[in-house]
Amino acid sequence: MNEKKGLHWADKFAEQIITKNTGKKEYLIESAVTPSGVVHAGNFREILTQHFIFKALLDKKVKAKHLYFWDDYDRFRKVPAGISEKWKQYIGLPITKIPDPWGCHDSYAEHFKEKTIKEMEKLGVEVEFKSAKEEYEKGTFTEQIKIALQNTEKIKKILNKFRKEPLSQDWLPIRVYCEKCGKDTTKAKYSEGYMVEYECECGFKNKINFKEKPGFVKMPWRIDWPARWTYYDIDFESSGKEHQAAGGSVDTADLIVRQVFNHEPPIEPMYEFIYFKGQKEKMSSSKGNVITISDLLEVYEPEVIRYMYTTKINKSFEISFDADLLNVYNYYDKAKKMYYNKTEETAIDENEVRKYWLSKLTNEYIELPQFSVCVNAIQIAVGNIKKAKEVLKKTGHPYKNADERLKLAWNWVQKYAPEQFKFTVKQNLEEIKEDIRLNTWSEEIKELLSETADEIEKEKTGDELQQFIFETAKKKEIPIKIAFMTFYQLILGKSRGPKLGPFLTSLNKEFAVKRLRLEA
Repeated sequence: MNEKKGLHWADKFAEQIITKNTGKKEYLIESAVTPSGVVHAGNFREILTQHFIFKALLDKKVKAKHLYFWDDYDRFRKVPAGISEKWKQYIGLPITKIPDPWGCHDSYAEHFKEKTIKEMEKLGVEVEFKSAKEEYEKGTFTEQIKIALQNTEKIKKILNKFRKEPLSQDWLPIRVYCEKCGKDTTKAKYSEGYMVEYECECGFKNKINFKEKPGFVKMPWRIDWPARWTYYDIDFESSGKEHQAAGGSVDTADLIVRQVFNHEPPIEPMYEFIYFKGQKEKMSSSKGNVITISDLLEVYEPEVIRYMYTTKINKSFEISFDADLLNVYNYYDKAKKMYYNKTEETAIDENEVRKYWLSKLTNEYIELPQFSVCVNAIQIAVGNIKKAKEVLKKTGHPYKNADERLKLAWNWVQKYAPEQFKFTVKQNLEEIKEDIRLNTWSEEIKELLSETADEIEKEKTGDELQQFIFETAKKKEIPIKIAFMTFYQLILGKSRGPKLGPFLTSLNKEFAVKRLRLEA
């Protein structure tokens, strides 16, 4: 195996983390999301970026942990499209206390959590989950809340630097959830220590000690984030461009963590957006232009998805469902062969080797046919996996472990493949005779077809058959393009198809011979 290290960005960040805090007992990586909508493939760039850093740290023989923080104590802000207007009554409640509109989970937040957890498991992402709701209710951030309140003016000054309108005179760095109605439609006053007095729009008012009665006082996002960095002593957390824009949450979090919580921010690089090929805007749940990991898993193997996300984090990339998907598989297969020393190439790309190492979910080399080969085999077998494996075996391709790739290839053909990659073997010659104008074909063409049938009966290989057709057409002065097109028309009813020689050998021999001899 090729396992040279330190060439990939994940390794470089891992080295930075260790150098910044040499000798730390355990390094902590954090990623987070608010489960108020679909966690899409764009969100997963953060998850997988942190996961790769975590994996690189472990490879350097240090202890590390990847914390995944559910910001599930955020307020329900508005009713999304497609959900009943009845849910307006829940605006202001934390998303963990809102009923699931689809009725299948305990709460609105849990509905979106479950799918994400399953997707992470399928991609082999190991994390320790944390719930903001549970942590606030346990009183985890009590001291950070107190420090924030004691530094209200300092925080206001930091936030106002980046605001057009300054914060109000009575603004506080907290939100209070009402003990009676549960909403954050409250106005609060801070006296001292752990004491907060509040009044809610519902009419309820009270004075509470948030140390003795935790869970009702929460810090808003721009204060909560640096407070978390401080409490857990986070070493690394990448974030998207929207957070790293001038005056964005990263700028304010860095100032607050240093000036208010007296702590250094983690290493926090920016990652670029991911786009669906042809899409002009970044993925957004609110705009409805999202692709999920579940969508990708319909046509991409988990390791191939991981491989795509090893792209440099400061570069955007497109997720393709068109013909470029075939290239993604080819690049992945090539990197895999390099890693396991199964390639005949003399020049080894060590960065590609490392990308495969980060992508892999097994330590065993499993030989698979090219995805494009599977696309052809599964169409010849009309979606039947068992028959498609027989086609692979017959044409000399790896077939024993090809079930999953064949299934994904069939999904791709059914849902996304461009027309030039789709075909159906026409079983009845009589039905297509007129369409392909069989009665106009020259004697030379018919001879070429018949002689090729003879070669098939001799059990010639696909490459041998390809060469035979090419040379025979040339001898008979049949233009090569016309010759090949004739075969495709006769078998597929269209002028293009898979590589001809291997395709002919993949067909049932009796069928292929009869068809080329123009027998019904």
